[in-house]
Amino acid sequence: MTEVDKKREATASIRGYFYQLDAALLEILSAGLDDDVVIEGIEDFDRYTDESVIYSQVKYYAEQTLTDSVIRDPLHKLFVHFHKLDEADRAGRKYLLYGHFADVRIDITQFSVERFKSVMEYRKEVKDAAGAKSYQKKSLLDDMAVSDETIEAFCKAFEIKVSTEFSVHRTAVIEAVRKNQNVSVFEAEGFHYPKAFDFIATLATKKDHRDRTTTRRALQEHLKGTQAIHHRLLLREKESSEYGSIMRRLYFSPTNSAGVVRAFIVEVAPNSDSAAICDQLREMARKWSSAKNKNMPNRDRYAPFVMLRNSPPALILQVKNELFDTGVDFIDGYPYNGSAFRVEHLQTPQTKERPIALRFADDLNQLLDALADVGRELCHLYDFFLERPMALGPSNLKVRTFSIPVDDISTIKKII
Repeated sequence: MTEVDKKREATASIRGYFYQLDAALLEILSAGLDDDVVIEGIEDFDRYTDESVIYSQVKYYAEQTLTDSVIRDPLHKLFVHFHKLDEADRAGRKYLLYGHFADVRIDITQFSVERFKSVMEYRKEVKDAAGAKSYQKKSLLDDMAVSDETIEAFCKAFEIKVSTEFSVHRTAVIEAVRKNQNVSVFEAEGFHYPKAFDFIATLATKKDHRDRTTTRRALQEHLKGTQAIHHRLLLREKESSEYGSIMRRLYFSPTNSAGVVRAFIVEVAPNSDSAAICDQLREMARKWSSAKNKNMPNRDRYAPFVMLRNSPPALILQVKNELFDTGVDFIDGYPYNGSAFRVEHLQTPQTKERPIALRFADDLNQLLDALADVGRELCHLYDFFLERPMALGPSNLKVRTFSIPVDDISTIKKII
C-alpha cells in the first residue's frame, strides 16, 4: 500500500464509528432503566433523565494529541447549541466530550471564561495586494453576541472525559454487558455483546430520531433471546443427559429453594400426552416444593407456579384431573365451581396441614398477576421452550427469566 493509499484508508474512520457505538452502549448500560438514550441525536448520543439532558460527542484520535486546536471545533459546536437555548432551558443541560487521544497536553479540568475564550482563538492567514502573508488573531466567537455569564454557565455544564484505546475500551463494554446480563465472559463475548452492538448499529441507521431512541430496559429485552440461542446450540451438540446436567448446574444447583419464588412455563407440543406432562409436573413438585417436608416451619415453605404454554383448555383440564387423581395437592386460582379467577387463591400459603405442591396458572396473565404479588421475594421464571422463547413483553415485575430450549418435554426431568 502506497503512502497515498494509506492517507485515504478508512480504517481510522471505521474504528472511530465503532468506538462511538461502544460508548453509546456503555451509556445505555449505566443509565436508569427507563432513561431515554437517542443515538445520533443532537450529538453522537444524548441521554435524557428526570433531572438533566446529557449531550455526548465522541472522538477517537489514536494518532493525534489533544490540544487546543483539536478541541476547538467540537467545543464550539457544543457551545453553539447551549447558546441557542433560551436561558430557562439551559438548566440541567450537560455537555460531554468523550474520547481517546494519543496524548493529552492541555488542562482538561473545568474551563474558566478566560480559558474558554483562549481555546476559541486561532490565527488566520491573510495576504496583502502584493501577496505577502501575515496572520490575524481571530475567534470562533467573533460573530456571536455572547456574555461572560453565558460562557461561565456553559463551562460549568461541560466536561472532557478521556477514555481508553479501542481494544481496552471494548473490553470494558463487554464487561458491562456481562454484568448486566449476569453471564460468563465467554457468553458475553460470543453472544451478548455482538447482539447488543447490532442493536445499537441498527438504531443508528433509522431516519426518524424517535426510532433511534432506546432505553436500558429495551436493550435487556432485546438480549433475552441471546442466551436461548446459546442453549439451543448446546442442545444440538450434547447428549440429552449431558445437556440436562449443564443446564442444571447453570440454573438449579447454585441456589437453595428458600427465599426464591419459582415459576415454570412448559411449552406443549401439539397432540402432547397428558401423562407425559403430568410426569414432568410431579417432578417439579418433588424437587421444588416443600410439600413432603414435615418439619419445615410454615413461614419457610414454598411451592412453584406452573403454566402450560400453547395448551388447549381441554388438555389443561385433563392434566389437572390426572394430578388430582394421583394425589398431587395443587391450587389453580378457582376456589369453587364457577368462580372467577382469584389471584389470592393461587397464592394460598403452603402449610404442614395443607401441603400444596403446585400453583397452576392457566395462562400468562394469571401467572404474571400472581408473581406481581409475591412482595420482595426473589423470583426466577424458567421458560422451557420447543421452538421460541416465550415473549413476556414489557413488565414492571422483578422477575429473572431463564429461557431453556428442550427437544422433548421429557428433557425437563433431566434438567431440574
